[in-house]
Amino acid sequence: MSATPLRPAPARLTLALLCLLPSAALAAEPVVAGPAAAEAAPPVHELDQIQVHGVAGPRLGAARSRSATKTDTPLIEVPQAVTVLPRALIDAQGGRSLNEMLALVPGVGLNNGDGQRDQVAIRGFSALSDQYLDGVRDDAMYYRDLANVERIEVLKGPAAMLFGRGSSGGLINRVSKQPLDAAQGKLRLYADSEGGRRGEFDLTGPLGVGAGRLVGAVEDSDSFREQGYIERWLIAPSYRFELGGGQLLLQASAQRDERVTDFGVPSLFGRPVDVPIDTYYGSADARRDDYSRARVEVFSAVYSKALAPQWELRASLRGTDYELRRRNTLITGNPFLRDGRWLSNRRHAGNDRDQRAWFAQADLVYEGARHRLLIGTEFSDERKDQASYGGRATPIDLLAPVLDRPVFNPRAEAAARSRLRNAALYLQDQVALSERWKAVLGLRYDDYRQRTEDRLNPLAPKLQRTDREWSPRLGLIWMPSSQQSLYASWGESFQPSAESLPLSTVNVDLRPETTANREIGYKFARADGRLSFDAALFESERERIKTTDPLDPRRQIGVGTQRTRGVELGLAASLLDQRLDLYAGYAYLDGKIVKSNNVANGVALQGRTSPLTPRHSASLYAEYALGGGFSVGGLAQHVALQYAAPTNQTALPAFTRFDFNLRYQSGPWDWRLRLENAFDKRYYASAHGSVDGFNAPGAPRTLGLSVDYRF
Repeated sequence: MSATPLRPAPARLTLALLCLLPSAALAAEPVVAGPAAAEAAPPVHELDQIQVHGVAGPRLGAARSRSATKTDTPLIEVPQAVTVLPRALIDAQGGRSLNEMLALVPGVGLNNGDGQRDQVAIRGFSALSDQYLDGVRDDAMYYRDLANVERIEVLKGPAAMLFGRGSSGGLINRVSKQPLDAAQGKLRLYADSEGGRRGEFDLTGPLGVGAGRLVGAVEDSDSFREQGYIERWLIAPSYRFELGGGQLLLQASAQRDERVTDFGVPSLFGRPVDVPIDTYYGSADARRDDYSRARVEVFSAVYSKALAPQWELRASLRGTDYELRRRNTLITGNPFLRDGRWLSNRRHAGNDRDQRAWFAQADLVYEGARHRLLIGTEFSDERKDQASYGGRATPIDLLAPVLDRPVFNPRAEAAARSRLRNAALYLQDQVALSERWKAVLGLRYDDYRQRTEDRLNPLAPKLQRTDREWSPRLGLIWMPSSQQSLYASWGESFQPSAESLPLSTVNVDLRPETTANREIGYKFARADGRLSFDAALFESERERIKTTDPLDPRRQIGVGTQRTRGVELGLAASLLDQRLDLYAGYAYLDGKIVKSNNVANGVALQGRTSPLTPRHSASLYAEYALGGGFSVGGLAQHVALQYAAPTNQTALPAFTRFDFNLRYQSGPWDWRLRLENAFDKRYYASAHGSVDGFNAPGAPRTLGLSVDYRF
């Protein structure tokens, strides 16, 4: 495969039918309890636009969600921790990429994603493949632009009962923008002191026999990192119209993203190297040698119809086409001392990915006096080609790096083709046991089949395995009043071999790893919708983790165990006659590798602290309306010490940083001036999570200005 720049290509359009996840759910019905209330308030089936029924949630929060149950449910009736980042909060933070916003979520640790993708750990467990768009799996490895996102929902704990494989610590679901009946538009321009330059547009309204929306963004930014840059664009049209007594929503998007594959700053003596934060350790010409170029195209069709007063059908089909060309020069091995200088070896490498997939889902929902029943099916077919390349690079002085250009071998060292097929059936019942007691019961069956073949060696055996797994869910809710609930829940998920990477001879015979979560919690939502609070106490344990067989280092065995115990708190409020908006979150995580045979870099992993799992993390954002169109806001974020890898040999120091912003609104204009990292705190935002030495520094003090024009 060549490493030529990606060229725009037409989206591979696939028509369809699927479950509708309207971005509309921000405003919601009032909380009700008991069968009498359910009979008095028949379900609303209007799905074409944002529908407001009763009070709305706080401006920086949400009152309802579809992600947690695949039904439109008040969050107070969900027996699971859920964090919602609405569009208002994304705009207030100037969020352009997913990781920027997930840094605000308690219990989420940032991974540098090999400098090529959004990646996080949730409750101490990697969430590499736990990305979703409108409830459909989106496990390609790229940076997700937020221009077409209405809100981000983070489900904590295993969610396999609804979503299938994965989700040890939780999952991330992006809810896309959808057409509105009222004509409106928005243009946005952004620039900052580090060379950031970006423009966006968002147009929606009646079109022909239905309603349409067109969202777009283009970015050409420099970076505080030496040689760093981002070049990307996004275009996302959608159209909704009446069909056969229901509604059909067609959505498409095309995105290109190119940037330096930046592995950050290496480690020395247990800490990131003490050099200027812009110091780069790759090629002298990163644009030519160290780049990640991603192309992502998606088309989906969603059909929804009320079959009867109490029945609703939601069905969809989605097709995706993804391509990545990555080249990078990175540090390898441990530092060594030579002639009074600390040096480290480097290598040049490449990775090409081509991935095409389709996903089909169908949900039938029954809304009765005591039962909200969900019957669903899911089918998917994914084809993934992957090739890896090698090269040479000279050693580098860690404290005074002098860059040169590496040598790249264009011949693939390894190439694999994988095909993943899944068929699933799931059943969930949200049942009112009495006026105060509710339960959520669910069970899912997955038939997951994987096949991998070696594309360089036709004589190599084709590897395949089939996993048939049951995923249960049980939650019990007590509502002493319509404004508060206490819950207890238990759920499981499974993580098959080669969930994200090809099968190999060392893991093809291993059963899936499994994760169980036990959780109790409390939720409060004020009747006027101006205040919501939630607290969760949990224990998540992942078992059968792959470890090296002590009797045969060429094999793996599933005997490892990792556990996280913790507490999470969340708050969203609109106070002082809605002049003060608040968003806050806190997490305490005690993550531990309980059992492992693995030894890395001479260190036994058993008993070590889970990587990217700070003991304490917290964020608080407040925005106050001064009057006359002016408002001021501020963000405080604290992250305790965390380890870069399971060896615990590199620690990222604790940090506290502050942002401030000033906003002015006048007629159609909306100006935001943001000072990020106001006190120019030096900190490290993320690391690799698996190996030491790839530590990503946070941005220095940055002044940014955005201007919105609405019409």
